[in-house]
Amino acid sequence: MSVITVTGKMETEYLGWILPHEHAFIDLRPLVPEPQAIGAKSLAAEKVSLANFGVLTRNPYAVLDNAVIDEEEIVKAELMAFKRAGGGAFVDLTLRDIGRDPVLLAGVSREVGIPIVAGCGYYIHASHPPDMDDKTVESIAEEIHREVTVGMDGTNIRAGVIGEIGTSAVIHPNEKKTLIAAAMVQSETGLGLHVHTDLWARRGLEVIDILTAHGAAADKICINHVDVDIVPDYLKALLDRGAYIEFDNFGKEFYADRRHKSVLKGVFARDIDRVRTIKELIDCGYLRQILVSNDVCLKIGLHRYGGWGYDHILTNIVPMMEDEGISPEQIRELMCDNPARFLDSDLA
Repeated sequence: MSVITVTGKMETEYLGWILPHEHAFIDLRPLVPEPQAIGAKSLAAEKVSLANFGVLTRNPYAVLDNAVIDEEEIVKAELMAFKRAGGGAFVDLTLRDIGRDPVLLAGVSREVGIPIVAGCGYYIHASHPPDMDDKTVESIAEEIHREVTVGMDGTNIRAGVIGEIGTSAVIHPNEKKTLIAAAMVQSETGLGLHVHTDLWARRGLEVIDILTAHGAAADKICINHVDVDIVPDYLKALLDRGAYIEFDNFGKEFYADRRHKSVLKGVFARDIDRVRTIKELIDCGYLRQILVSNDVCLKIGLHRYGGWGYDHILTNIVPMMEDEGISPEQIRELMCDNPARFLDSDLA
């Protein structure tokens, strides 16, 4: 078994403890609605600091600066914290729509000594390029195929996973085109395929239907963000289709009330809720289909800005899992074996 990293091919047995869904660098600022009130506009223009940290735990998009991670030295320090905690490999699902930089990723990977796997494809409709209506399923498939076989953005740095392909609360026609294109490439290459689903809409079954109808293997599909509004019957329905599901919001326990709803629509589950749900699903026989990560995509997810960092799973969640009765062997399968199997492909 092997995987394509931004610095070349690597055997999965050497990946160790894997974060299957993260962002080393990302820029979500274009997706944040512009506030209208004078006070809100003033707050949006601030830099992230202790003075506004409390506000950001209620509405993480109240300060626009929170929606971008672009400070290379800080990112290196955060990745080193993950490595010191025992971390092995890191999957970066930032797409070109939201700030992907393959050269920067490869340089950081070499300097820090952590294998990084990059994603490819298109994110949600709101981030699509102006010419997206003109793109065909075939042309999108050609782009994705080129990025996993030749290189991304004019480089020879290859993507090693498809996604995170974006879908909205209602799947937009251009998002469906991208799903179909991604399914075609997945069928040909055997790559894992990550799909971003709206945090509250529960469109995962529809996504699986679209992907499998166009050739994607169900056991190489991962439905992301299932742990914000946890509905066990929905999770089991996804798992019964053979797909992976991903608990990737560890460290995020936001609550956006009616005054602060913009990108977020309400309450997030707590980390303990996530762990207890994983334990329930393991007890039901779904251990091999679960991935866990942090999906750090905001400054306040980093230690430097008051968050838990990329090492949160290893440092804090693993002990919580043990407290809830998940065995060390099961934890290793969640963190090592499952993501390695998902990332393995015919191309690598």
